[in-house]
Amino acid sequence: MDLARQSQIRIWLVCMLVAMVSSIGVSAQERMVSMGDSIDPVPFSRFLATGLYVMDIETVDHEWPTCDYIKSPSNGWGKSITNATKVPGRLKIYEGDRVVYDSGDYIKDAKGMTIRIRGNSSAYNYAKPYKIDLQDKADLLMRNNPSYRDKDWALIRDLRQLEMQGCEVNRLLGLQWTPGYGYVNLILNNEYLGLYMLIETVKRNTNCRLNVSKTGFIFEHDAYWWKLDYSIPSILYPMMRYTFKYPDTEELTAANKAYMKQRISDYEQSVRNGTYPEQIDVTSIAKWQLGHDILGVNDGAGSNRFFTIYDLQSKIVAGNMWDFDSSEITVDNWSRSHLVLLKDYFKSANRDFVNEYVSEWYRIRETLVPAMQDFYAKYKASAKGQALQRSCELENIRWSHSYVFYYNIMSRVDWLKARKKWLDRQMNILNPVGDANVDGKVDVEDVNAIINTILGIAEGYRRPSDVNQDGKIDVEDVNAVINIILNV
Repeated sequence: MDLARQSQIRIWLVCMLVAMVSSIGVSAQERMVSMGDSIDPVPFSRFLATGLYVMDIETVDHEWPTCDYIKSPSNGWGKSITNATKVPGRLKIYEGDRVVYDSGDYIKDAKGMTIRIRGNSSAYNYAKPYKIDLQDKADLLMRNNPSYRDKDWALIRDLRQLEMQGCEVNRLLGLQWTPGYGYVNLILNNEYLGLYMLIETVKRNTNCRLNVSKTGFIFEHDAYWWKLDYSIPSILYPMMRYTFKYPDTEELTAANKAYMKQRISDYEQSVRNGTYPEQIDVTSIAKWQLGHDILGVNDGAGSNRFFTIYDLQSKIVAGNMWDFDSSEITVDNWSRSHLVLLKDYFKSANRDFVNEYVSEWYRIRETLVPAMQDFYAKYKASAKGQALQRSCELENIRWSHSYVFYYNIMSRVDWLKARKKWLDRQMNILNPVGDANVDGKVDVEDVNAIINTILGIAEGYRRPSDVNQDGKIDVEDVNAVINIILNV
């Protein structure tokens, strides 16, 4: 073949290759992803190889979300943000080489998404939390169930798995709703931001989140009321007020506001005068507080206390726990919400709340640590856990630290074991010795409860039924209760 012919063929092949690249684009695996300043970029394929979901967001004109930082007024609490920009863009989620979700390019109320900085004090961190608003509902956790579709999602940092632990304790306690979550590698405008927890946000969704009717309410005892346009004052803790998740503040009617002012006034007065069972679902609020005490949450005013009212005739319910980044700070004291926000319940002459609180502890105490240990072991061995562990190297490169997922989850179990011992001692103080049925009194009903437990007629609370604390529930415990009743 002459040189001219070879040259023509070579030119033709080059043209064909250029045409192919132009038509299909450069392969995603060939992308180099920024790891921040002074760090070499990493091939996109390395993120895909972890097996963890990769959230790949490209905003219009590569704009980055911004916000202004503000501090509370003298009658408020904490620090927060305002003027958070909602930046439109496109979101793709990869599982390995496969795109499992694509929002499409941004078209308001049709396709695409917006991203903004969220949070309060957490928004001051180097790796920001974000809020994702889809323009069309989807389940970003890919659970193959259309009921989970929603527009609102959050991306939060959880390198110690405290948020995971909190969600699972919420689930074990059986609160109304436990947010769904999963971990992802987050890339924004071709810059890797690290490992994030993708989690459902607190909102009304009768299929999969908080279930309230159209005439119902979701509201919060909120430390950050001062940055919102409308709030209802609190007499129980004046530094906080009540704000609204549903209806949105701008959608509250005059009738809504009048109704909720009266309901909140009646509720807070009932806590003060001991008539609170008329206003609240005692069990749910006892579970909420017990969860914070199990986790040793040290965030008092900042604890997110979400309430629901299903409809205008319903009692107030504690819907779910939220925000656990201050867990495990206090191992040998009550959580700050116990000491600050709910102190009036524990001081009340009406023991309904305390009795329910102690009962919930005895219901969960024997299964708490084994259940969490089993959960962590299964998660560690799962494909998700292994993918999260493989992603640690990328997270550590990006932020120059030494995060180790496997160590974190097993240390959570060790902490819970120590916490359980401390809580057992406190429950013995809250619950009178001999009160086997945990109703706040020691009487003949406790004798019956222990006898029924011995005979196998009913399964009592083993800890309070073992009155003499010898590890057995037998006739000696019956005698011990009788002696307490007779004051012998």
